Amino acid sequence: MSAVDATIRGAMRVAYRLQLAWWFVRRPTIQGAYVAVWHEGRVLVIRNSYRRRDSMPAGGLHRGETPRGAAVRELGEEVGIAASPEQLAYHGEILTESQYAKDHAHFFELHCDEEPPVAVDRREVVWAGFLAPEDALARGVVRSVRIYLEDALSRTSR
Repeated sequence: MSAVDATIRGAMRVAYRLQLAWWFVRRPTIQGAYVAVWHEGRVLVIRNSYRRRDSMPAGGLHRGETPRGAAVRELGEEVGIAASPEQLAYHGEILTESQYAKDHAHFFELHCDEEPPVAVDRREVVWAGFLAPEDALARGVVRSVRIYLEDALSRTSR
């Protein structure tokens, strides 16, 4: 890891903690988009440099942006996967209260016949890999991703 990467990671950790402190005071309602990329029963999981738990490609909506637009953008920014809006199937919204915010997490699914190449910047996203949902849950994931994966497992067991 270069000194620049280490500096950016440190700045991201500080910014994330400042955001949490602001949320503690403000208690906002936030909107985000997550993308579950599936290939042969495995799902793409990522590790952000500033969080302790794993997640999926995700991020907040920019002003005027739709959840689908944010999902496409975040997928490209975080793991280098290009997808058209039409390729993403809307799974639904998961509401949680976490980190002092009411989180409206919009989940999309991308089902791939071939495993897509994944590229992380080693700054915001430090690791990405395809895991069985059970393995992802065992590693520890953020709350909304845990709810989504538990639902996905219950759908496949029916």
